[in-house]
Amino acid sequence: FKQIYLLYGEERYLKNQYTTRLRKALCQDGDEMNTHFYQGKDFSLGQVIDLAETLPFLAERRVMFFKDTGLFKAGGEKLAEYLANPNDTTFFVFTESEVDKRSKLYKTVQSKGYVAEFTVQDENSLKRWIAGILGREGKKSPRTPHSSFSPRPARIWKISRWSWRS
Repeated sequence: FKQIYLLYGEERYLKNQYTTRLRKALCQDGDEMNTHFYQGKDFSLGQVIDLAETLPFLAERRVMFFKDTGLFKAGGEKLAEYLANPNDTTFFVFTESEVDKRSKLYKTVQSKGYVAEFTVQDENSLKRWIAGILGREGKKSPRTPHSSFSPRPARIWKISRWSWRS
């Protein structure tokens, strides 16, 4: 695993999917002592860094999730300095709508971790994705379902549960 992840872009569904997968992979089930969530700007970077320096309690790692903090646009310099040499047992997952690729924090995460941009998918990508999900569920779609589904990819799991022709 990388120690730092940045998932950003306009495609919320995919960002949420990958954040969930990272959480399942990095966090032990039921471990609330070592899993921390920060959303928006309502937290202190000093306290975050202090907590990041603390060893995990009866666990392999501490994982910190940040969502739409704006730190990758402004105000992330202090965190960038810390992330240049973080505690080995603390992992960071950032999900942001917008980032400034020129920011010190972005460049630090890019060099030390993993950065993934999630752009809005075009119609053909969505059609292939929908067909793949329906195929894995053993379902066949009606003749022209894709055009009505493509604007709402987050609802495809409901669609795959319908009793269409098998």
